[in-house]
This record gives sequence, structure tokens and C-alpha cells, in this order.
Amino acid sequence: MEKTKAKRFEIQYSVLKDEAKIKGTFVIESAKNRDDASRLAKLNVSTKERVFIQYVKILKVKRVSTDSAAK
Repeated sequence: MEKTKAKRFEIQYSVLKDEAKIKGTFVIESAKNRDDASRLAKLNVSTKERVFIQYVKILKVKRVSTDSAAK
């Protein structure tokens, strides 16, 4: 039996902070699917930017391929 690998997603977001829009991108490596990645991203961004989770908007969730260096 093969273990299920965590997937890597690139998250693009926008935050309303102090009446200004802030955009950013980061990678989540421990998500199982796009919905899980989006939910985790909202929590991470709201904590990082110190805003309420309602002010976080996920613009794009894109699956990033994982490089298998070990052959």
C-alpha cells in the first residue's frame, strides 16, 4: 500500500487592511485538496496579516507539481 502524499498548492490572496488592498502569494504543502488548501490559506493569511478572516479573499488556488528528486 502506498501512502497518500500531501499536495502542494500555490495560493494567491487579497486582504483588506487599513482600507488598503494587499495582495500576496504563498505555497501550502500539507493540503489534501483545493478546499482544504483554501481554508488553511484563509487562516494563515488572517494570522499573518493580523486581520479578521472575513477580510481575506482567496483569488486563486493552483496545484503545484512536486519534484521527486529521489529515483
